[in-house]
Amino acid sequence: MAKLDFDLKEGAFTRMSKEKGYGNNVQKFASDIMRLKDKGKLPNGKRITPLMVKRANFVVNARKFKKK
Repeated sequence: MAKLDFDLKEGAFTRMSKEKGYGNNVQKFASDIMRLKDKGKLPNGKRITPLMVKRANFVVNARKFKKK
């Protein structure tokens, strides 16, 4: 298997938001996931996986991080 030029985990949520049609609006993507996780689908019909919920939760909590 060929070695990748980038880490698959770094920027994974941003890549996911672009693939799902949210562009660079990661905050909106995270909010939609947290709001619709009980339904199991995003407005565009894509499934919400447990890993997506985990990553979205981090994004929502990261809004509260203190900036120094």
